[in-house]
Amino acid sequence: MSSWENLFKDNGNGTIAQVDEDLIWSKKDSRQELGKWLNWDEANAYRDACNEQKYLGISDWRLPTKSEMRGLLKAKEAYEELFVNLPSKKKRSVANYQAGGEWSYWTSETRYDSYAWKCYFPVIKEVCVDQQVSTTGTSVRLVRDA
Repeated sequence: MSSWENLFKDNGNGTIAQVDEDLIWSKKDSRQELGKWLNWDEANAYRDACNEQKYLGISDWRLPTKSEMRGLLKAKEAYEELFVNLPSKKKRSVANYQAGGEWSYWTSETRYDSYAWKCYFPVIKEVCVDQQVSTTGTSVRLVRDA
C-alpha cells in the first residue's frame, strides 16, 4: 500500500477524491480532454462549458484555489500516479515533450482584476500573470467540494 492511498481515492468515474480535503478532482485536465493549452478566458469558458454539459455527471465544477492546487501537487507520487500516469521520460524539454497531464494549472485567484495565479508542478511554484496574455503550457484541473 502506497503512503498516499489513505489520502486519495479513485472513484472509478473519471474523478479522484482527495479525502483529507473533502474535494473531488477531475482525473483528466483540459489539455488531456481538448488537446490544447488554455489562456485565462478559455480556462473559465472551459469550466462553464463543463458545468453546462454536466461533465462526468457534475454541474458545479470550479477552478481550484492556490491552496487547493498546492495541496494536490504536494502529494507528488500520488499526483503522478493518479493524474498523470505517463511512462517515464527524459527530462522535459520542448524537443521531447509528451502530451498528457500537464505541469501548469490555472487557479481561481486573481490580483488587481487583470492578473491570475497559476501553479506549476512539480516545483509548486505560483506565478501571477496578466490575464490578457495568452500563456502556453497552462491547463485546467477542475475541482468541486465533496
